[in-house]
Amino acid sequence: MKIFLPIIFFISLNLFAQRIDSISVDTTKRFSDSLFTTSKDSLAIDTTKYVKADTLYPIYQKPLYDGSFFINRKTIDKLDYRYMGNLFSPAGFTFLKDKGQVGQPNELTIYGNGFGMTGFFSDGILFNNRYTDILDLNFVQNELIDSIEVLPLPRGFLYGPDNYMASANFIERDFLSSVPYTRIKYYEGPNGEAFVDGIFNTSFLKRLNLTFDITNRKFDSTYTNSNFSIWQAEFRLKYFVSNKINLIGSYSLVSSDVGLNGGVNVDSIAKITNDINSVLYEPLSAPVVNSSLSREVKLDKFKLRMLGDFNNFNTDLNFYYHSSKENYSGIASKDEIKNFTWGAALRQSYSKKSLHLEIKSVFERRESRYYYLDTFAGAQNIKNSYNVFSISPVVSFYLLDSTIVPSAFYKNTNYSDIGKSYDGVGGDVTVKLLNILQVYAGISSFDFFGLQTDVYQIGARINYESLFTNVTMYSRKISPSTNQLYTNGLILQYGLFESAGNLTGFALNLNYNFWKIGLEESINYNSYKEDKSALSSEIKMHINSSVFYKDTLFSQDLDLKTGFVLNYYDSESDNFKSASQLDFTIAGTIRKVAIVYFSWENLLNEKYFIVPYYPMRERGIRFGIAWELFN
Repeated sequence: MKIFLPIIFFISLNLFAQRIDSISVDTTKRFSDSLFTTSKDSLAIDTTKYVKADTLYPIYQKPLYDGSFFINRKTIDKLDYRYMGNLFSPAGFTFLKDKGQVGQPNELTIYGNGFGMTGFFSDGILFNNRYTDILDLNFVQNELIDSIEVLPLPRGFLYGPDNYMASANFIERDFLSSVPYTRIKYYEGPNGEAFVDGIFNTSFLKRLNLTFDITNRKFDSTYTNSNFSIWQAEFRLKYFVSNKINLIGSYSLVSSDVGLNGGVNVDSIAKITNDINSVLYEPLSAPVVNSSLSREVKLDKFKLRMLGDFNNFNTDLNFYYHSSKENYSGIASKDEIKNFTWGAALRQSYSKKSLHLEIKSVFERRESRYYYLDTFAGAQNIKNSYNVFSISPVVSFYLLDSTIVPSAFYKNTNYSDIGKSYDGVGGDVTVKLLNILQVYAGISSFDFFGLQTDVYQIGARINYESLFTNVTMYSRKISPSTNQLYTNGLILQYGLFESAGNLTGFALNLNYNFWKIGLEESINYNSYKEDKSALSSEIKMHINSSVFYKDTLFSQDLDLKTGFVLNYYDSESDNFKSASQLDFTIAGTIRKVAIVYFSWENLLNEKYFIVPYYPMRERGIRFGIAWELFN
């Protein structure tokens, strides 16, 4: 990392001769088919004033659904975040089950749906591991994200080759700069925690645009076997064939190594003392479940994409390849898991007057290999390969000048190796009143790998001047259509998803600004069944309450946001106490070219955990800077 920063600085110094203020303007231009969520405060460059009348116009992707909940770059840049899992905090219906130690595979729940039930997409392509159906959000390169799209619950099953309970889509930054552009972000914290990211974008040969992003994160450890290191890189080349067709080729890689200590071993502590807490929060003396188990992951992703704009028709065609290799060491079995995916995805839409038709289809060829050593049977090498194909049409009507928008949708997914098809059907309606109120209601029913699932959601959103509020109520009912469920070639007992049965939830977001004070509140409640197990628990209610001071100071040179953030966690189990944490944060944009971050976490040094038994981080200071260099 010490070598990385000077290299970027040297390259930037020789490539960039012109400097412009660019933080306060758009990454992308607003075309009729551009992503409407692009923020005016995105950290990037406006190209509109440089484009001549005969210049080729880039084509930008559309969101999966206009009525989704979006977290844009303007919001992201002012968040106190470490990695992608923290970026969902503005959405009240999400909750991160943080294990405290940096780099751990934390579980993010969306509408109460966690590991194996939530589909994560990158520009519309499924990002989840095809073998486990899980995505470790540490693997997502968050500085290259323009916005996050969280789909309404009734539409969660609709996207990708598989049926998921809930879905979220990462929309990558896609911008065209008139001059070469670079951005570096760096922060550091206690226990050797550090992060560095470098983005470079340039256009050449009139029709080509190059973007690359390189990221490194690390954490030395506190508790035994909690170290973490990850390298990430993405290279993307966009070719403007014409104003009707753009081609994009990309390659990304991830190399990660993390210690999986399994949390503190409270059974060992109980043998020597009745006061578990006296040892639980002492990193140097607390025993852990796994003192040597570690996971090494290498990911590769290739993608060739065509975006087409043909008057009333819009086309998004993708060909892609994903490779994932996981090695688990420090255990007797020395497990190794490899899976490979070849895929093609087409999203074709047609719009005319009050009618919008869209068809999404995905084909994937999947291969997996699981190698392990068994104490009795010796070496085992399990191989599996199959094809999956899905198609999902959506029809929407824009009535009364788009005041009322009803939609109906259907999906069919077929798995070649078992000859089974899973179906889903649903509908929703959006009503917009007075340009400030939007009401949503939706329902769907689908087969989640042998589990018949029915979901409902109603909500309202108000966006008026300095007030934004989003309230949502949702319900999920699961009933097994078979005693076993099938997923990616593995037979899993229904009991693995038993805790994800019937569920109702309520979520509220409320942001209000008056004078120079901003209030940001969110409440998330889920009616989980009480779990009597001493080793598991759910958070039935999470409250995030923030108060900020916002102002522009020093002749508009400093755009400041600073304040306090209180998080409160209410456990559904009597075995675990409720907990809270108070943080102080500062995010200031200096002269529109740099953002300075400062965070004093856990001010009161609370001793608690969210996931048993992974103690949360103690009091600590973290600071950093995001800087646009020599643009």
